[in-house]
Amino acid sequence: MAEQTQNLGPFRCPKCGTATSADCGFCPVCGEALDIECLECGATWRFIYNYAFCPSCGAKFKSK
Repeated sequence: MAEQTQNLGPFRCPKCGTATSADCGFCPVCGEALDIECLECGATWRFIYNYAFCPSCGAKFKSK
């Protein structure tokens, strides 16, 4: 799967709202993970994409 964060600018952390950058893996203020991992195939994507299904294998995404 192609890296999808390459064209992203700043976005807000889903937990605390701090502005973060696309190259951060975790929020620098609260430590929240900014990537989501598919439990079926291990593919990862940014939470901002808000996918309901894994873009790699099609498995239904189950949030925490």
